[in-house]
Amino acid sequence: MENKETITGNSLGRKLESCRMCESEELYEFLDLGLMPPADGILSAKEIERGEELLFPLKVAQCQNCGLTQLTYAANPQHLYGEKYKYESSITNTGVKHFLDMADSIRKKLDLSQGSLVVDIGSNVGVLLSGFKRNGMNVLGIDPAPKIAKIANGNGIETWQEFIGPAIAKKIVEKKGLAKVVTCTNVFAHIDDKKGLMKSINAMLDDDGVLIIEAPYFLDLVENMEYDTIYIDHLEYISIRPLISFFEKYGLEIFDVEKKKIHGGTLRIFVGKRGKMAVSHNVGKFLDLEKKGKLYEKETLNAFSAKVKKHKKQFIELLDNLKKDGKKIIGISAPAKGNTLLNYCKISRDHLDYMTEKSLIKIGHYTPGTHIPIVAEKKIYTDKKFPDYGVIFAWNFASEIVRNNQKFLDRGGKFINPIPYPRIMEFPQKEDLFGAKVTKITPDFEDSRGKITDLVNASINHVGLITTEAGAQRGPHYHKQSTQNSYILSGSFEVSLAHKDDLKNMKRIVLKAGEMISIPSFVIHGFKAREKATMIDISQTRGDTGYEADVVRINLEDLGE
Repeated sequence: MENKETITGNSLGRKLESCRMCESEELYEFLDLGLMPPADGILSAKEIERGEELLFPLKVAQCQNCGLTQLTYAANPQHLYGEKYKYESSITNTGVKHFLDMADSIRKKLDLSQGSLVVDIGSNVGVLLSGFKRNGMNVLGIDPAPKIAKIANGNGIETWQEFIGPAIAKKIVEKKGLAKVVTCTNVFAHIDDKKGLMKSINAMLDDDGVLIIEAPYFLDLVENMEYDTIYIDHLEYISIRPLISFFEKYGLEIFDVEKKKIHGGTLRIFVGKRGKMAVSHNVGKFLDLEKKGKLYEKETLNAFSAKVKKHKKQFIELLDNLKKDGKKIIGISAPAKGNTLLNYCKISRDHLDYMTEKSLIKIGHYTPGTHIPIVAEKKIYTDKKFPDYGVIFAWNFASEIVRNNQKFLDRGGKFINPIPYPRIMEFPQKEDLFGAKVTKITPDFEDSRGKITDLVNASINHVGLITTEAGAQRGPHYHKQSTQNSYILSGSFEVSLAHKDDLKNMKRIVLKAGEMISIPSFVIHGFKAREKATMIDISQTRGDTGYEADVVRINLEDLGE
């Protein structure tokens, strides 16, 4: 059944009757986060006083036909991307570097010629396009938010303040020509009118042109409890299987997929006209991952929903207990995702005194729904009572936030990271190894027959014997729950260690035969054999889901290896 109701004029939005991509009516609703305001709809004091705030139902369903995960209600974009929309992609150095590197990578991958046209849909303040521009491309941004488009044009990136649609696409072709690249970074899943979007993209793309989408990966969202990335603006939660059949309807095909670490796990999806590009094995690899992760099974979705409810209880209990102890808590950063946590978990000014921000256009306003004041970061250090705890709501930029707020730690403040589970972050003294401990193993018993040595006195369910050739690398990765104990039987390893929330602060040690290292969860570790070496790996891997569900792999370049 086709979704016949459309969003027009001043209507608030529409309830989905069928899947946005395949039009099947078989929608399985598995998560209800309650009524929510637009995540980026921060408010002025006058707007709060006048009661000018809209709430929308935030429920998630999965299509039982094609597998698309989507909200069951689509808010009118006029209410989302108007004057109140204040997200800037240039706020974090991590985000800026990601987009500039993305432009460089795409230019090389597609061998783009000087002067090629790149159109970015939902271009924000133009960071990605600035990367293409410095590579000699002609660029054009399309973004409906007035303040954001004004900033982009002020930055020298031509930006039309428009919603993308067939009429705008036609105008682009008439004035600029056909595009070699059309990008949609964190916007493809925001657009309700998929038919209109695809008609626009097909109209703009040159015959050998490429559509490139970036969006958080639904598999990571489920496995890493990133439910705060579910909000009114995000109409869909992207995975590969439903996109393959969807693009086929428009004469397009996915020819490559890349995984990026930003935003807790992001896919970069390359789409071309059918038969124009060789299809990479990566496409099948991600389909296999989704099948292995049982991403399209009700049991998986129901288990995720139950974990969300448990997370809410844990988060509230943590904050409530700290407040009972007289602690002062603030929010560090005020991102859109934070507003899902604030509203769903019923976190108010009784819990948080204020939210700090770097974005000038957010400061002086209030969070949607919960009405917590947003202030400049410097307030932390001018308060009469220094905050005891700061909740990092932009956890995807935790490493940068921690580095930028070392002064907060030095004065005794502590950070709380809410995802994947609420926890007070531990930052050991400089001489420590992020909680990892190295022990020289000595015999517990010795007689004429020989020696007995206890390696681990704890419950374990995994013991592995690992041999590594000289110069070969094991890892790096970290474990979400288990502690890893590694005993060196022979040879030696250079071990790299870093906390997952502070990748830049890495330490290296040498482990020799007879030594054992105990590495707690969330500490990244990599072993490089200095000569042929053997170790025994002893850990408490989760018995119900196994090793792979507990391990998160890290790219060597992220550690500067």
